[in-house]
Amino acid sequence: MRARIVVVSANPYNPQRATFAVILGADVPTPKSPSLVPLAAGDPTRGTIDMTRLRPLTRENLGARIGRLTRTTLLAVDDALRTYLGL
Repeated sequence: MRARIVVVSANPYNPQRATFAVILGADVPTPKSPSLVPLAAGDPTRGTIDMTRLRPLTRENLGARIGRLTRTTLLAVDDALRTYLGL
């Protein structure tokens, strides 16, 4: 079984590499934390994005795209990334 992920970066100088964060299942208890982003009702899947689990990714390891996140979720991901990375 493949993990559900969110691609959170793209490098225009090396399009074969990106960074992803893991989506925890909807059944996984998640305490309130600035590095955890719950998915909204309009997102294509359920669960919580864990920004502390950023990992590199190559294009060959990607499966099929299941959809796009809502603007609300994308803004929350941006805030969580800035907080986690200290930007």
